[in-house]
Amino acid sequence: MCLRIHLLNFFSSLMVFLFLDSFSAFAEEVFTTRGPESEGDERYIYQNKLLQLALEKTTNTHGAYTLKVTPIGSNTKRTMREVERGSYPNFFVQNAVTPDRLNNMIAVPFPLTLGVLGYRAAFVSEKTKVKLKSVSTLKELQQFSILQGLGWVDNKILRNGGFGVITSSSYNGMFRQVATDRADIFLRGVNEIFAEWNRNKDVPSLTYDDSFLIYYDFPAFFFTTKGNERAAERVLEGLQLAYQDGDLQKIWAEEYQESIDFVTKHPRRIFSITNPLNVYPDKSYRQYLIAADIFGEDIIYAD
Repeated sequence: MCLRIHLLNFFSSLMVFLFLDSFSAFAEEVFTTRGPESEGDERYIYQNKLLQLALEKTTNTHGAYTLKVTPIGSNTKRTMREVERGSYPNFFVQNAVTPDRLNNMIAVPFPLTLGVLGYRAAFVSEKTKVKLKSVSTLKELQQFSILQGLGWVDNKILRNGGFGVITSSSYNGMFRQVATDRADIFLRGVNEIFAEWNRNKDVPSLTYDDSFLIYYDFPAFFFTTKGNERAAERVLEGLQLAYQDGDLQKIWAEEYQESIDFVTKHPRRIFSITNPLNVYPDKSYRQYLIAADIFGEDIIYAD
């Protein structure tokens, strides 16, 4: 009788274990992606699509998933603190490589924009646009102040490159700020400027420069919380698969090609500065860069 009871308890426990294990195997793992900073902010659509694509590519090998979006309103500085703290499950956010991020978070070493984010075009006022026409050297360009967002890693890169940098905590406000000459130049990625111009072209005195680009090596990776190594490996695998079959490039073209064409219709001088923060040791990610094929290698480097 005692043996029978033990056997019944054993098999009951085994059935519960198998049920829970089966449920775990088919449970959807939650991933989190970045929401907009403000109403009408579309800057994070591309990275959100790539994260979803990477997860789709690995569903057969890693299981189902649910992708959630963080609430509206968090700027870059706050968002990266949330990634570091693990404020959301499997939170993946695109950002540039820095020593602090490599130390405090997990990097997924795939350049999400395929290198084009390192090429920067400028929003300016109509008055400043005229002044920039006469610029032919980096030293002359360094006389103009550059507007950037609070907490953007570009601030350190540009200051290291000899520029005066003014920061703002309001993304939408920066278009009005440069248009009213409270700063000279508002730099944007060549993949970003066309959509932003269409959304802000009605701002009085705002225009865009068509004479130069600034370039710095700027690999934008996904970053996630330490402890998410398994999820990070899944995302990297998915991105590589999507690149190999061309689906990633299709999304890239859908999101960015029109902006690239908008920028390249004007011949431009390209001024290069060094990015001292890109200390990622493995440079194999460069196999995915396509920007040099678009913009060429005729670049004016810093002395």
